Amino acid sequence: MSLRIGQLALHSRDKNTLASFLSELLDMEMSLSGEAIRLENDEFNLIIIEDPNMSLSTSMVVDFFTDSFNELKGLIQKVEFIKYRYRITFVTNEGKVLDDVKIHNVGHLHYFFLSDTDGRRWKFSWRAAKAPLVNPFVK
Repeated sequence: MSLRIGQLALHSRDKNTLASFLSELLDMEMSLSGEAIRLENDEFNLIIIEDPNMSLSTSMVVDFFTDSFNELKGLIQKVEFIKYRYRITFVTNEGKVLDDVKIHNVGHLHYFFLSDTDGRRWKFSWRAAKAPLVNPFVK
């Protein structure tokens, strides 16, 4: 079986601000899709739906991988450039707010978290070696 992500549907208290932020951060094209905003690139699509009653707490984490450590560091520079405009924050694994980004590493995995304009957490990672992924359910 082969699976691909068709699109991720995100609810937002302010779809325009979230769409602008994600479009700039992820280099995605924006377009209208009925009442929603669609973000597209070659790999995946996001659709952002306005929801003024959206809960302030969310447990969702979206994890992206970069192809190199330099790309991960470049992404941090991009985030630093736009973080004040969108009032985004860097967070720890547990959601604690940090003043500045810190790249964490566990073994071969290097990563950082940030929160978007709705408080949703995004994780950006780079795996240093082609280490096999460990399945915690297989002994």
